[in-house]
Amino acid sequence: MTQMLQRLTLPKPETTEPLLYARLVGESRVVADGVVLASGAQVSFDTSFGVFAAGRWRRVSTVNQLSVEVRASGIGVVEVVAVTGNREEVVAHASLPRGEGAPTSVVLPLEPLQTSKHGTYFVRVRADGGEVCMTGGQWITSDAPAHDVRLSLSITTFNRQEYVRKTVHNVLQLESELAALTGRLRVFVVDNAQNVTFDAAPNAPLQVVPNGNLGGAGGFARGLMELRKQGWATHVLFMDDDITLEPEALVRTMALFANARDPKLCVHGAMLSEERPWLQFEAGSEYSFRSIYPLQALGREDDLRKRELAVVDAPEIPFDYTAWWYTAFPISITNENPLPVFVRGDDVAFGLMHTGKHSVTLNGVIVWHADFGLKNNPSSLFYESRNLALVDTLVFDKHHWWNLAYRFASFGFRNLFSMRYSSTEYMLKGLDAFLAGPSEWMKIDHAALHDELRKCAEEKPAPLTAELAAIEPRKRRPKALRAFGFLFAIVSVGGYIIPRPLRLRGYGVGPIDARAVGVATLRNRMLYRHDRIADGYVVERDTKRFFSLLGQVAKSITAIAFSYGRLKREYRAMYPEMVSTAAWEARFTAGMKR
Repeated sequence: MTQMLQRLTLPKPETTEPLLYARLVGESRVVADGVVLASGAQVSFDTSFGVFAAGRWRRVSTVNQLSVEVRASGIGVVEVVAVTGNREEVVAHASLPRGEGAPTSVVLPLEPLQTSKHGTYFVRVRADGGEVCMTGGQWITSDAPAHDVRLSLSITTFNRQEYVRKTVHNVLQLESELAALTGRLRVFVVDNAQNVTFDAAPNAPLQVVPNGNLGGAGGFARGLMELRKQGWATHVLFMDDDITLEPEALVRTMALFANARDPKLCVHGAMLSEERPWLQFEAGSEYSFRSIYPLQALGREDDLRKRELAVVDAPEIPFDYTAWWYTAFPISITNENPLPVFVRGDDVAFGLMHTGKHSVTLNGVIVWHADFGLKNNPSSLFYESRNLALVDTLVFDKHHWWNLAYRFASFGFRNLFSMRYSSTEYMLKGLDAFLAGPSEWMKIDHAALHDELRKCAEEKPAPLTAELAAIEPRKRRPKALRAFGFLFAIVSVGGYIIPRPLRLRGYGVGPIDARAVGVATLRNRMLYRHDRIADGYVVERDTKRFFSLLGQVAKSITAIAFSYGRLKREYRAMYPEMVSTAAWEARFTAGMKR
């Protein structure tokens, strides 16, 4: 009996970025069930999704016996190439079965993984003297699995029917067609909008639970609690409803769990950009409470089409937390539930406390997601300000009032100097909500609060007019120039002491997800726009509003200094109740009555 560890996934005719899957050299064509190579052509899996990350598998799994199975036919050769540092060598090869019949399997055994020194392997299939048809393959082991794994996806959805239906369809199809997953994979959908339906067979491993709109935190808490009660799943995968899933990610995740050296192993899926499908947004994250913006994405801006990134044996990077667009973990890792924060920060806290230090990524375990810059707006800043202050307070013993004061002072000035007045207002609202203390937090009607926050009409990305869309995005300026611009902004009080006639006419332009302080200092209007699509918004200088908010920032920072010590004690004392099953069940009941 063999285990499948990962598949050799070929691009399909509709694949927009085939270089993520395989490299085709010479005359070839992609067909529905594989690739056809003319004589002299080759397909190579030295790609981000195609390599077998031998080093990572060796370090985090118990797998020892390793082989690769290739399904192909024709006149050609299959090779396995090992990469060790900068050196590549063919370590196994075999001729393909000749003939024009259906592709058959060729199995190439490799040296034991645990004693191997190779960093990565990849397969290369070459047509020699005739046509070759390849339909796929898989990396396999004869080792018995170390763990019995049953994985349940927990998807929280709110009016994302198109996305979530596609994801669920793909997962159910994978479960029914792939014997290794049949009976070991289920889907649990928490429907916060109470309106989604699925075209699935009555016996499909799918359960849909209506829920009040308690945000992502409420949806994932409901999923985790229900799965604990059911007792079937050994592992759970938290997944957003607005992603595009690479189904192969589930194959590799379950194989890694089944052979994990650490029974607490957690698997995080990297996020790629929907706008630029080869570009990585994040592959795990660090958290620095002393920073103005503590969330530090790892692997950001990596172009996964680059061969040098694909074949390198990168050591595992310690994560602080992993985002819940794709985070899989053993249900037994904790009995605690997520924090009641509605959105933004629930994954951070849970990761810092429970899953982050056990998490790894793996090539091919990915999702695609729309650019986060299009989601950022003043209401989202309310949640980040409030929720991350709570995370700091609960998690870090060495977090002090001046760390929080520094963040809000710095971020407040950056918002004000860049004419983001609404962002400043909502940042202050979030801080006020934190300063109100845990007793008030427990009384919040999160759905009603969210409805109120969404009424904010300013600083929200939207399609630009033709006139504004014609204004080209500004390239990011050198760091030294940006530093000078920031210093000038401080000296000139954000440009507010500069007489209006001396300011530049027209729009200053800044990235949609940045505070263009230096550019804004000499302008009366700023256009914040996306660098690839014609979405953005305009803000205008308002001196009266600036000085009013400046005073409010100063007042809030003073409040932090006087109340932080007490609040830290109160929040920590209230934490067990905030995340308790009883408290969450009460929220679920109240949410369904609205």
